[in-house]
Amino acid sequence: MSQKNGVREKYNTACWAAVIIGLLLTGCIVCAAALWSAGNKKEDALRLAEGYAVRTEALLDSLFHKTDVLESIVITGRGEISEEAFRDLAKSLADGEGIRAIQYLPGGAVLYCYPLEGNEAVIGNNVFDNPRRRDDALLAVDTREIALSGPYSLTQGGLGLVARNPIFLTDENGKESFWGFSVIILDLPEALNPLMLEELETEGYDYRLHVITETGEDMTIAGAEQIDEKRSLSYEVSVPNHTWVLSMAPKNGWVNPLVLVYLLLAGWIITALSALLVYQQQRRVSELQRFASIDELTGLYNRRYLGELLDKLCKGENAFAVFYMDLNHFKAVNDELGHAAGDAILKEASERMRSCAGGDNPTARIGGDEFVVVCPGSRLAEIKNMESRLREVIEKPFYVDGECRQLSLSIGIAVFPEDGNTYDSLMQKADHRMYQEKKKENQKKESRKK
Repeated sequence: MSQKNGVREKYNTACWAAVIIGLLLTGCIVCAAALWSAGNKKEDALRLAEGYAVRTEALLDSLFHKTDVLESIVITGRGEISEEAFRDLAKSLADGEGIRAIQYLPGGAVLYCYPLEGNEAVIGNNVFDNPRRRDDALLAVDTREIALSGPYSLTQGGLGLVARNPIFLTDENGKESFWGFSVIILDLPEALNPLMLEELETEGYDYRLHVITETGEDMTIAGAEQIDEKRSLSYEVSVPNHTWVLSMAPKNGWVNPLVLVYLLLAGWIITALSALLVYQQQRRVSELQRFASIDELTGLYNRRYLGELLDKLCKGENAFAVFYMDLNHFKAVNDELGHAAGDAILKEASERMRSCAGGDNPTARIGGDEFVVVCPGSRLAEIKNMESRLREVIEKPFYVDGECRQLSLSIGIAVFPEDGNTYDSLMQKADHRMYQEKKKENQKKESRKK
C-alpha cells in the first residue's frame, strides 16, 4: 500500500506540477498576448490619429487658403476694392461648411464683412486695439504668414477660429509696406464636419480634439468634453502658430477581456486567436493605408496622395498640367435636396471625371466639391481637349431621387514648369485661375437674375 501511495503521490505531484507549469505558461502567454494586443491596438490608433491629423491640417489649409484669393485682388487693386466687388468675391469664397465670415481689414480695422447681417458690430473694430487679438495680429505681420486666433467666443457669438493673412504692398521703389489683413472666420466644430471625426466612435474610440488657449484653458474643439486620460493616447495636429491635440481612448480598453478568457480556457485557442488577431491587424493596416490615400466618399485619391504625387512629378523634367476644378451650383443641391443627394452627385461626378481622365491621369478629390486631374504633357491642344471633355461630362444632367440637376465646372489650369515647379505654386496658380473663372460665372449668374 505504501508503494501505491508513493506512486499515487508521484502522479499527484506530476499532475500538480503540470497544472502549475501549465498555469504559469498560460499566464505568461496571456500576459504576453495582452501586451501584444494592446501594443498593436495602440499602433492602429496612432495610425488612425495620424490619418485624421493629416486630414485636419489639409482641411484647415484649404479653408485658410481662401484668404489668398482676396489678398491677390487687394494687391492687384493696389489696396483698393469696392464693397460690391468684395461682397461678390467673398460670397464665392464662403461657399463651404463652417465659414462664418470673410473680412477685409485695411490697416487692421474691419472695413467690409461678408455676410454683414449679424456681424454689424465688428465693423470699425481694429485688431491692434484688442489686447486678446493684438499679439496674434503682430505675429502674422512679423512672420508674414497666416496666424490663428482662438478658438474663442466671438464678438458675434459662438465659438470660432480666426485666420489672419497679412498683406503687403510694394511701391514704385520696390519697398514693401504692411497694408492690412484678409480674414476668414470659421465656426467650430462645424468647419470640421467634412473630417467625419464621429466615425472614430464607430471604430470603438472616445475622442477629443482640444487645444490649450491663450488663457491656459484646455478647450474642447470637437468630441467629448472629457475622456479617460490614463487610457488615452494623443497625436499633435499642427496648425499655424498653434498645436491642437487629438486624444483617443478605446471604449472597452486596450485589451479585449474575451480574448484573455479564451486563452485561459484552452491552449489551442491561443493559436486560433493569435492567427485571427494577425489577420485583423493586417486587414486594419491595409485599410488604414488605403484610408491615408483614398477619399472615402468617392474612391478618388485624396489631397495627401495628390501632394505626394505632385512633389514627385516636380522633381522630374516631364511637363504636366494640373486641372483644378470646382462644381458650380453644387451648394444648391445640398440645400434643396439634402446631403445624401449631394453625396450621390459627388460620387457620380467623380466617376465621370475618372472615366473622362482615363487610367493614366490621376484624379483626386481635395475638398467638398473640389477636384484635381493631373495630365502629362503641356501641348495647348491636348490641354484644351481635356478641359472640353471634362466640362462636357459634368454638364450632362444628373438624376437623383427623381430630380434632374444641371451642373457645370469652373476650371483653373497650371502647367509645370511654366506656372510653377512645386506643389504649392502649381496649386495656388490653378486655384487662383479657377476662382477667377468661378467669379465670372457668379457675375453672369447675378446679371441673369437682374
